[in-house]
Amino acid sequence: MKRTRLLSSLLCSAAFAAFATPAEAGVSVRVTITGEVEFNQVNPGQLGQVNVGETAVMSFLLDSDVFDNSLSFPTRGYVINQDSFQIEFDSTTIGLQSPLPPGAPPFFVLRDNDPAVDGFFIARSTDFPIGVPIAQTGGFGQFINNFSVTYGGSDLSSLDILDALGTYDFTGLTVFNWTIDDGPFNPVGMIFQEMTIELADDPWEDLGGGTVGANGADTLVGTGTLVGGSPTTLDLTGAPANALTLAWLSFSSAPVSALGGTVHATPFSSQFLFNANPAGAVSLAVAWPVGIPSGTEAWFQFFAADPSVIWGITLSNALKITTP
Repeated sequence: MKRTRLLSSLLCSAAFAAFATPAEAGVSVRVTITGEVEFNQVNPGQLGQVNVGETAVMSFLLDSDVFDNSLSFPTRGYVINQDSFQIEFDSTTIGLQSPLPPGAPPFFVLRDNDPAVDGFFIARSTDFPIGVPIAQTGGFGQFINNFSVTYGGSDLSSLDILDALGTYDFTGLTVFNWTIDDGPFNPVGMIFQEMTIELADDPWEDLGGGTVGANGADTLVGTGTLVGGSPTTLDLTGAPANALTLAWLSFSSAPVSALGGTVHATPFSSQFLFNANPAGAVSLAVAWPVGIPSGTEAWFQFFAADPSVIWGITLSNALKITTP
């Protein structure tokens, strides 16, 4: 076990530190907020089509490097990609007012110990939850989508959106508000259910190329966001019981047909030996190293000794990762 942990740490830190390349952009993050329509007093337009009990899903994209910090409060507003913003009901979908009037962009704002509470809101301000205008006019000007949730003071560890990845629901929730406002009135209200903050792109890509041996297909699966400090796993299954396996790590890929499959992790940059367990599995777990630049690409692939096949070796599928 100690040897496995040590080698997995080397696999994910020493090798990456040697070969990683500089980042060129921030990380794309998707925010999805789900609720249910509690009441609707709007008759005309798109909002007039919405019925009580419908599902409401608000979603948008943002860049982890594009934000403004409040000068007055411990809050940070990440600029929402305006084209990506939408509120999808069962009956209709509505976006932001376009173009937005002059002024600040729409923000997704994080609150960390502000004071003694954490939370999130959407606004054209990093200080107050005053909402954002959507693409329908009401009796008092543009309808305003107003959303905020407040939790206890230990849900967030910083104002970094990448530290806030995860799912937020009623656990620890103290206050929520999700309304569509018309001037001083709130004609549409939603019951908040859940919010997820996740990477917009899956950092793991299965390239295939594996072969089948005495214990079935050698299958390699990776999990984790690849954000610094987050849990990351590599799991190989399907190798022969107690087989000697070899893991290749590469920072470029020139695929070669071999062993009845395709070797993608070549030329390898580092290689590591592991013994499969009696079930034919190898499991590696490590906290992803801090400081690996965004946009770093790498390929993983395993070989397993298997006397049942003509070449004496089976090959796992290859995994390509791209760090966020």
